[in-house]
Amino acid sequence: MNITLPKYVSGEYAVGTECFTVIDSERKEVLGPGEGNRKIAVRMYYPVLKETVNGMQRADIFSKRKMQALQKTYHIKDVSQEMKKADYYENAAHVEGKKFPLLLYNHGYNAYLEANTFLCCELASNGYIVASVGHAHEAILNEYEDGSYDVYDKKINKMMYDNVLTTMISQMLLLKAKGTKEEVYRKFDAFQRKHTRYIMERVPQWGQDSMCVVCALKQRYAQWIDFSKGIGATGHSLGGATAYYLCHHEAEIACGINIDGGVFGDYEGMTMTKPFLQICCAENYNVETRSLLATNAPVECEIFEDMKHIGFTDAKFFVPFPFLVGKMDANKMYARLAACHLQFFSKYLKG
Repeated sequence: MNITLPKYVSGEYAVGTECFTVIDSERKEVLGPGEGNRKIAVRMYYPVLKETVNGMQRADIFSKRKMQALQKTYHIKDVSQEMKKADYYENAAHVEGKKFPLLLYNHGYNAYLEANTFLCCELASNGYIVASVGHAHEAILNEYEDGSYDVYDKKINKMMYDNVLTTMISQMLLLKAKGTKEEVYRKFDAFQRKHTRYIMERVPQWGQDSMCVVCALKQRYAQWIDFSKGIGATGHSLGGATAYYLCHHEAEIACGINIDGGVFGDYEGMTMTKPFLQICCAENYNVETRSLLATNAPVECEIFEDMKHIGFTDAKFFVPFPFLVGKMDANKMYARLAACHLQFFSKYLKG
């Protein structure tokens, strides 16, 4: 597959990055070995002046350990050298005397912290601070400040569905169902309550992970973050469902975007009060209509044709299987995805 990688940053800023670890002292870890308190890995993407990175080397996206884990998960031999270096710079100096809006990005289930590096860099270059939230034992691999790491807990695969075969059949029927937005949402809600209650229950936990990161950022990044209009949330797959959850449950979250995530969760009788954008591929529309219903705030929907679910991540540029990432041109997809985010957050976080 011969793909020209997009320009990472089109904005006025270069992009800095740093990683750190947040420990939630109020929650015990229940996944993996079930030891200690819940840990959250964080990668920051933030605007820096272009002249401050002159002469600096671009940072690696993947450690050797994470690269090997990705190769195994995605069944690929390798990714190009271009994909291994991002257009960002480790620990670059922040812009002095200026604050930027904060965005939270949540990856999908069994994905990874840098799964949307292209998008996060583009947002940072246009004047946002982006915190990518890593969920312990629910990502391919998370690495922490103390040198430790964890991997995806395979026990989840048995807990995720009530019965794999019947769930897959029910899901196939659901995706092909006809009806109004309300009718297909009711079918999805019945599906999730019968077959995927475990996933429903994880969404609030991911919401707590995200807010733990916000608490940490108020101490570590307060001098660079503009909280005056609230915080934006976005994410892919279950990370997108988390953005929807955060908009419902957290007053500090001002608006959100769901990138092709089934809207898992219990929202019976609830009304959305925050602006929201649903991005989806055509085949997944039926599991995402909840975000278009029961709202008294602006809601938008962007349907990407010729796309598949994981194609909304950087995997679009290194997974050579159209049945997994879709047939839509990778650079066109990326440009449209970035434009949707920039237009939406410019309107609701920058005014």
